[in-house]
Amino acid sequence: MVLFIVGACGTDLTADKACSDIATARCVQLMTCSSADLAKRWPDLATCEAREKLACTDALGAPATASTPSTVDACSSALATQTCDAALSGVAPPTACLTQAGPAANGAACAFAAQCASAFCSIATSSSCGVCATSPVAGDSCAAQSCGQTLVCSSAMVCVAPVALAGSCSKSMPCGVGLSCVGSTTTTNGTCMAEGATAGVTCDPRRMTGAACNAADGLTCDTATNTCVTQPLAQAGQPCGLIGTTVTACGGGATCEGTASSSVCVAAAVDGAACDAVNGPACEFPARCVANTCQLPGAMACK
Repeated sequence: MVLFIVGACGTDLTADKACSDIATARCVQLMTCSSADLAKRWPDLATCEAREKLACTDALGAPATASTPSTVDACSSALATQTCDAALSGVAPPTACLTQAGPAANGAACAFAAQCASAFCSIATSSSCGVCATSPVAGDSCAAQSCGQTLVCSSAMVCVAPVALAGSCSKSMPCGVGLSCVGSTTTTNGTCMAEGATAGVTCDPRRMTGAACNAADGLTCDTATNTCVTQPLAQAGQPCGLIGTTVTACGGGATCEGTASSSVCVAAAVDGAACDAVNGPACEFPARCVANTCQLPGAMACK
């Protein structure tokens, strides 16, 4: 079935067109704001657009969803006005991109947030289906679910709002994008400081006396010189992690798996392939690792 609406100019806006447009908007935005992040997450721009479009069409095809081609189109237009800091934060979506409230009450089965009256579907890491639930607030646990659209999951497994520049931070109060928590110990909070944004500036990989380097700018801290350098990117099958005096990241959507002393980049598994949420391989977005198989969220009916 083809979903469509009649636009203001009398043209039909299909789900295919709306999803193509928002996929392009999201991927071009990522490329513009952080070409380094694009290179880490995707093999190329075309793959990014194809998978983002798949995520969109999968969500629009869900039963009883409040998402429509028109709401997707509105979000696509709004992304053009979003700052890079907001885009990279992941927790400051434009109003038009906030999840629409669906018809299902709390406790009902769901696969997508827009099916729920609360605009939140609580889905365990290893499942494609969840239940509609009240949207998380700061302080809620994220050990078994996400934190929604406007909060992040801290390393203490608690939903929090990222701390701004010069704010007090800790393991349970992480800094926002482009910031390092400097001086934090198990007993003392640190302070959010701007990360190094250009090669050659001073950095502290331990974040005790100064900030680290901004990974979104493609930088990492050289532990021998304590200066920011271009971060090396390895491809699937190549070593990653701390190699010599710099941390090598994985590119093309691969993840770094192994031990602290010996790790390798593992390519993302394709839809339907075997996966391992703990040891890798991970699944290529938007698929999830369910019963050790990469499955798209809308691939099965949630009851």
